[in-house]
Amino acid sequence: MKNDGDYMIKTPLSGSVKLISPRLTVLINTVDEEGELNSSPYSWIFPLSFNPPLIGVGIGGKHKLSYVNSKKTGEFVVCVVSENFAQQAVSCEKSHKPGDKLWEKQGLHVKKSEKVKVPRIKEAKAVLECRVTRFLEYDGDHIILVGKVVYAEAEKGGLDEINPLLHDSGEKFRKVSEEIILKRRE
Repeated sequence: MKNDGDYMIKTPLSGSVKLISPRLTVLINTVDEEGELNSSPYSWIFPLSFNPPLIGVGIGGKHKLSYVNSKKTGEFVVCVVSENFAQQAVSCEKSHKPGDKLWEKQGLHVKKSEKVKVPRIKEAKAVLECRVTRFLEYDGDHIILVGKVVYAEAEKGGLDEINPLLHDSGEKFRKVSEEIILKRRE
């Protein structure tokens, strides 16, 4: 099979970001000033730095509770979504008002975090507790929430045990498949 571009087709720019999918699916937990938990699913999450450990989360506007709450309290928790609670987590995306507790209506449970006041989702097999370092605004439809990881925890066994949910687009999701080892250039 040739790889000289003969098999390529033009992709609309509106769908171009789908070419870098699938992406990790997480629940971003925040609390409001009264301590009410909001847990919302996101798949625009990415590492920014190893040292210090920084992550970015693309949030769809200043009206989102994840933005409002993390801006006010300076903290959030990333709960990696696994297959064992995937539908429950994705269902937390429904439109809701502050205090609706979609996470509770979906049968999820909370657990106290180690270093931040924001609780974690008990069903998560990997968790990152974060403090907000900044928000990055640019000429796009998302704001990047940047957080410094202050505590991390994961089940033994790595990705095989965690079995994270990956988001393709829309209602399409995937699972992690087999591991492939590739040598880096010397």
